[in-house]
Amino acid sequence: MLWLLAVGCFLNVGGLSFLWPLNSIYIHEELGKPLTVAGLVLLLHSAGATAGYLAGGSLFDRVGARPVLLTGLLTASLVIALPGLIDSWPLYVAVMFLFGLSASFVFPAINALAAKVWPEGGRRAFNFLYVANNLGVAVGTAIGGLVAQVSFDLAFLSASLTLFLFAVFAFFKIRDPEPSVTAPAQPVAEAQAAAPETSATFERPLTPEFKIPWLPINALFIGFLILWIAYVQWQSSIAVYMQSQGTSLSAYSLLWTINGVLIFCGQPLIAWLVRVFRSPSSQMFLGTGLFLIAFLLILLSNSYSVFIAGMIVLTLGEMLLWPCIPAAVSQLSPPSRLGFLQGLIGSGGPVGRMLGPLIGGLLYDHFPFSTLVLFIIGLMLIPLICFAVYMRTART
Repeated sequence: MLWLLAVGCFLNVGGLSFLWPLNSIYIHEELGKPLTVAGLVLLLHSAGATAGYLAGGSLFDRVGARPVLLTGLLTASLVIALPGLIDSWPLYVAVMFLFGLSASFVFPAINALAAKVWPEGGRRAFNFLYVANNLGVAVGTAIGGLVAQVSFDLAFLSASLTLFLFAVFAFFKIRDPEPSVTAPAQPVAEAQAAAPETSATFERPLTPEFKIPWLPINALFIGFLILWIAYVQWQSSIAVYMQSQGTSLSAYSLLWTINGVLIFCGQPLIAWLVRVFRSPSSQMFLGTGLFLIAFLLILLSNSYSVFIAGMIVLTLGEMLLWPCIPAAVSQLSPPSRLGFLQGLIGSGGPVGRMLGPLIGGLLYDHFPFSTLVLFIIGLMLIPLICFAVYMRTART
């Protein structure tokens, strides 16, 4: 089932990646709208995605994975085909919100299903899906750029077809696991979490369930959101700064090529780090520290080689953090609320992508670039505090 979910992740994110790098260009060049308007439309899209994460996770707990996946995928496929068939600005604005809402149903359902079919817990299942997602991004952005050169309408229709193919795949291949008399243990203590992730499952009756431990989960949510605010600066304010310093667009794009290559080739290094830093909290501290180092590097120098080094360090931090946080939430989740809590933690991503460009843009426009970087460095204290709270409270 985990392999099937990985194939689904590849199709889903590949289809989405036909569009997300091209939206601003489409709005500005094809529809003739200013970049400020493009930013507002993307903000609306992220708002829909936030609602979609929460709704998809809650529905997973009520009806299971397949209905949620099929509802989200078929709706998203239908909605995103409309701009490819009808040229209308008001329609496109509505489509972007509805597409963000429906396409985001899929992510918490996949994460929650992965947690159910990998009962040993830990980050392995989430890391597997994370790599599949990034493979989808790499292939989707490459093909999407080529298709958009022919026609933007064709790019919308291609994304629609890819999502429809995933819906057909989900209908025939993906099944909810049968209920079991055993389940992962109650919120795992840091000492237990430090044990090898291949350890046996702990027997526990499915009822009565423990209550949601809101304090460590909220701490993880806030830390995840702040990390996304920092991460998205590399796609927004840092990209603008690099171009203002004479860096070409192709040279900037190379940074993200390095990001994608490192995610695949660096898995042995991450596996070694996970063996050394066994507990989830230690992996979170290390990943946040790497984010901090990435911003310290670009504070010290604006040479292109330093930005490459910063991207390498940032990617290593991302590889530790992005699978680790949903894995930690799955350990803290009562089985009947697994989908809701995966949707809640996942919604930190689109919220961070909404707030990050806004905060970075305001600081970039009104202060020196070094002020923006110092602000982000200071902001990294918040995830460190949040993960310390998680470490303390997850034990109980």
